[in-house]
Amino acid sequence: MNYKLLNLKVILLFGVGVIALTLILSITVFINEHNQLQTKLTYLQLQQTVATLATLKDKEIELAIQNVHRLKGYMSILDTKGTLNEKQAFIQHLMAENLQFENNHYSSYMALEPKTAQQYFNERGKLLLVHKNIAERDTVRYNKPQYMLQKSRKEPSYAHDPRNSWYYQCKHSQDIKITPIYFDATYTNTSMFSISQGLYKHKTFQGVVGVSILVDTFFEDIEKQTFGLSGGMFLADYKKGLLLSKIGKEDSPKLAFVHATERQSVKLYQNDLEQPFWKDILTQNIPYMTVPNNNGHLYTLSSKQLQTVPWTLVSYQRTSELNKAEPFDISDFIAWAAVVLLLLSLMTLVLFKMLIWPLSKLLKMTQRVIKHPDSPIQMGLGNVVELRNLAEAITQIAAQVRKQNNERTECIKRLYASRLTQAKQARQLQRCHSDLEKVKADTKNSRLEAQKAHLQIQKTRVEIQKYKLDAQRAKVQSHAANQAKAQFLSNMSRELRTPMNAIIGYTEILQEDAKVSDQESFLPDLQKIHGASYHLLDLINNLFDMSKIESSKMDLYIDTYDIAPMIQDVVTTITPLLEKQSNILKVHCEPALGTMSADLTKVRQNLLNLLSNANKFSKQSTITLTVIRETIEGIDWILFRVTDQGIGMTKEQIQKVFQAFVQVDGSPTRQYGGSGLGLAITKQFCQIMGGEVTVKSQFGKGSTFTMRIPAQANVMGG
Repeated sequence: MNYKLLNLKVILLFGVGVIALTLILSITVFINEHNQLQTKLTYLQLQQTVATLATLKDKEIELAIQNVHRLKGYMSILDTKGTLNEKQAFIQHLMAENLQFENNHYSSYMALEPKTAQQYFNERGKLLLVHKNIAERDTVRYNKPQYMLQKSRKEPSYAHDPRNSWYYQCKHSQDIKITPIYFDATYTNTSMFSISQGLYKHKTFQGVVGVSILVDTFFEDIEKQTFGLSGGMFLADYKKGLLLSKIGKEDSPKLAFVHATERQSVKLYQNDLEQPFWKDILTQNIPYMTVPNNNGHLYTLSSKQLQTVPWTLVSYQRTSELNKAEPFDISDFIAWAAVVLLLLSLMTLVLFKMLIWPLSKLLKMTQRVIKHPDSPIQMGLGNVVELRNLAEAITQIAAQVRKQNNERTECIKRLYASRLTQAKQARQLQRCHSDLEKVKADTKNSRLEAQKAHLQIQKTRVEIQKYKLDAQRAKVQSHAANQAKAQFLSNMSRELRTPMNAIIGYTEILQEDAKVSDQESFLPDLQKIHGASYHLLDLINNLFDMSKIESSKMDLYIDTYDIAPMIQDVVTTITPLLEKQSNILKVHCEPALGTMSADLTKVRQNLLNLLSNANKFSKQSTITLTVIRETIEGIDWILFRVTDQGIGMTKEQIQKVFQAFVQVDGSPTRQYGGSGLGLAITKQFCQIMGGEVTVKSQFGKGSTFTMRIPAQANVMGG
């Protein structure tokens, strides 16, 4: 390639040609894209309108679902204090307020199962209904709560008629249910569809709450929508192919596409319509599609499925009416292109005059400056400021070159002087090197000392490791001893319980024989043997429990049960022991303790241990059992608090009260007897159920034991 032919003139002419060609191609592409865009814009209104209206209808149904969730929360009002009439009036007032924000929401209802109605209202059935007054529909009072109609039905017919889909759909599921369109001939005499949800408590069906949407108001904006003379909108069920809304009046030109002057009167999937395209349109979101009607005329359709119900919204208009777009006027673009070409020609002339010619002169001037830097630059470059500045810059460059030559000579002189200075600095550096060698020798000695210290540290670490191994070995031996002790107690408890049960049985038989043979003088001794045997059997059972706990073999049997009956059973069991000590037991329980899931046997044993302990250290006094339910950080806890007025404990005794085989005192309390295992077992049982037991006491004034167990027990051990 001959690069000598490339210059500013050739490049400028080439650029102008490329711009002109690009302009022509751009006009051609623009015309094609404009025609395509014009075609798309004719169908965009159909697509945007159907998408916007479908989103609006989904939002209305979603708001109804939110209202149903609020209605579900009103069920808790029935559990509050107050008369039945006050509760019913308050619920219906809230139901009316729930309807006032959406014009399409027509009614709210709460229907209870017969058993639930009997429980709360002592009636065979209960249907609470609040709906708007159709007569006030076109007035401002239509959505005002004070003008809404309220009804209450006692007959449970709604619960026994499977045709009431708003009720029966919710009997087997807790999900939101949306009914098909139906005519409510029983209560409101209107066409509607309902959004319902079942009321469940402990997986038991208790009734239904829901909101009904009036078909007239829901379909109104769809049926009134028009596109030109032949277009409109309708709503259809894409599962059944049923046309839900109507098209228009008898004289409407829109009926030429689909003849449907009544709602739910046309099934689009029927073969006699001779329109097989309906399933594709209703079961998909179609931006636009052109289809023929029964007369062969083409119509353009756009469809959008609703998200909450199996319905599809369809917009349509005759294709010939849509394609009446104005033709593209190309004369404006031709005129504009001619103006641009003229401007390009003028720009080319100006560039030649103002840029290319002055640059040629400036090139010659630069070549002269390179050969003769001291020569002056004198030339007229016209009115272009940049070219004048470029000439001045070249002059400054020449001056700087002269200056740099002078500075170079001066730098050479300074370089020789600098070398002499470096020689002096080298001698000084030699002396510094000698000093550095001395410092290195001192550093080496310091490192030797550090290594000796490090060896001493290593020896110390070895000694520490030996001590740790000895401690670990002692811990393993201690654990083995504990396991052996637990196994021994478990084996001995099993071996001793059988003869002890035999002794108790024979003692009871001897007591019966003594009574029958009138030898009652033996009864006191037999009763002492019987009581001592029971005491020894209780001690053996406690040893067996302790052995199972320590050997991690204690099993939990989690059951869900009511708390109040369990408390009554414990009170009945402990009453004979209280009577022997002439003590009185007062029980304070919350009215709604409910249920708990825990090991019933161990909870009862813990309560009996606490009450027996309080009874043992009290005489002719009052013992109080308080049971409450509380919630801490989202977790329900059951608190059992046993308070006595007995001898109490000191701080030292409190520290030992939950230790196994240890009584709180060896002198004054030894007379009360006991193995020292009851409270230790109580603490262990609480811990393996995820709870705890604590004590507060004042010597001489009594003690308070508090047992906290989660309502849903967690296995912590065993």
